[in-house]
Amino acid sequence: MRSAAILLGLAALSAPAGAEPLRWEIDAEASRIGIVYLINGEQRRGEIGRFSGAARFDPDDASSARLTLEIDMDSVDVGEPFGTFIVKTSDWFDVAAHPTAHYELDRMEPLGDGRYRAEGRLTMRGVEHSVSGDLSVNLAGEAAGAQGAASFPRSLYGIGVGFTALFVEVGDDVGVEFDLVATPEGE
Repeated sequence: MRSAAILLGLAALSAPAGAEPLRWEIDAEASRIGIVYLINGEQRRGEIGRFSGAARFDPDDASSARLTLEIDMDSVDVGEPFGTFIVKTSDWFDVAAHPTAHYELDRMEPLGDGRYRAEGRLTMRGVEHSVSGDLSVNLAGEAAGAQGAASFPRSLYGIGVGFTALFVEVGDDVGVEFDLVATPEGE
């Protein structure tokens, strides 16, 4: 769920103006990807614990941005132990058959004032769909940061179907909030 957000944020990391686009590695220890969802009409929050990614971005040419993100689906924590166990089953993320989710950035569009709209493809459970979201970029010394959000309907991926889904009402819209920190690749 949070994978879409993380991936979108990675795409926003940039090099100083006028420089060749730098390649960035996400610092997972310093970054955060959260998920927001509804259960029985009540908003809940969770986190994605393990992910990795790399990005390339030139603020003078947003169309050249590239980003890939890999998310360890076994690291999803929905905020309580039983729910976390259930979302890893075949009715939900099917972590045994699909241990990772993947995001690939397709394009970035400048919105002004350091804000961007990112559009890409999220693959979960072997199913790929488009995901878009807005983010802001902050460059500070040798590090870059991206903060933003995205959302997607879980039903497009076949998430939350089957027997266990009969016992709880989970909203279809899943939000991803991210605060990513990246450093130049190789440093």
